Amino acid sequence: MMSKSVSVIIPAFNVASCISTAIHSALSQSLAPLEIIVVDDASTDDTASIVADIARDHRTVRLIQMPLNRGAAAARNVGLENCSSDWIAILDSDDRYLPQRLAYLVAAAEEAGLDLAADNFYNYDAFADQIVGVAVPPEMIGTCLPLDRYDFVRNCMTNMAGAVDLGLLKPILRRSFVEQLGLRYREDIRHGEDFIFYLTALVHRAKLAVFPEAHYVYTQRLGSVSGKHSALTRTRVDLSEVETASRKIAVSQLTDNDPQLAHLLNLRADRMRAAKKFFAFRTAVTEGHWIQAAHHAFADKEVRSCASQALEHKFKKRWRSFLDASR
Repeated sequence: MMSKSVSVIIPAFNVASCISTAIHSALSQSLAPLEIIVVDDASTDDTASIVADIARDHRTVRLIQMPLNRGAAAARNVGLENCSSDWIAILDSDDRYLPQRLAYLVAAAEEAGLDLAADNFYNYDAFADQIVGVAVPPEMIGTCLPLDRYDFVRNCMTNMAGAVDLGLLKPILRRSFVEQLGLRYREDIRHGEDFIFYLTALVHRAKLAVFPEAHYVYTQRLGSVSGKHSALTRTRVDLSEVETASRKIAVSQLTDNDPQLAHLLNLRADRMRAAKKFFAFRTAVTEGHWIQAAHHAFADKEVRSCASQALEHKFKKRWRSFLDASR
């Protein structure tokens, strides 16, 4: 099989502390990228100068500077419009690749004739400086997990502990498919733009599959070990915006004559609303606001349901740890 080329797109905004790690993880790939396009979203720190220094030593690194800050979706779109390879890989600036990632995914995607191909990924707690396991249970993926629009949405319902969120995957994209459809990230949405991009591709009959090996290291916004927010992450998830976006998509052209997809999107919105309420309850407990916490718990069955799920997940996690320690 003829070797296929890959462009890596890295959107960057005020990430001087981690951008070098991201770029060098792309440079260290066994399948060397044709180009690494770093789109600086009008950073006010040393991000651009760090990238420029690396670019002087590595021809494959290109720096594109945006005159105004427009968000990660806009930065990714600029990257899409400037790449020229067979495949496109997105890398968030606070994440990193393991050395075999591009070779693994391109080979798997070409063999299966896919338009999008994703690997499993490791969760990384930056504050604890610790990889805390894979995000998707390997038994869920098997040797390969094909996804259609319905399967994808069913597995993007919430970011509650223990839940699987396939919207966090970072598939490589076949550039000819992206260009044929004119696929771009929604710039009016700053939370969940990945989800909408992948769903749009699937509605247009994209072939997507997830493969079991993990070669992407994803920095958690809230570390599952430390319980602290990563200093590397530039944004906090706004579940209200995710809920609103899901309801809008449910009545958009994407769901024309597809009541099943519309139902799943509204269910996703309901789950996000419930998760937002639960996190407000959890914050009240953590900060000792007992009256407010009690109000959340007793007045809202969605909060009680989420709390029950969280306790069940914590029990199962501790039970697995006990069994492991007993072996």
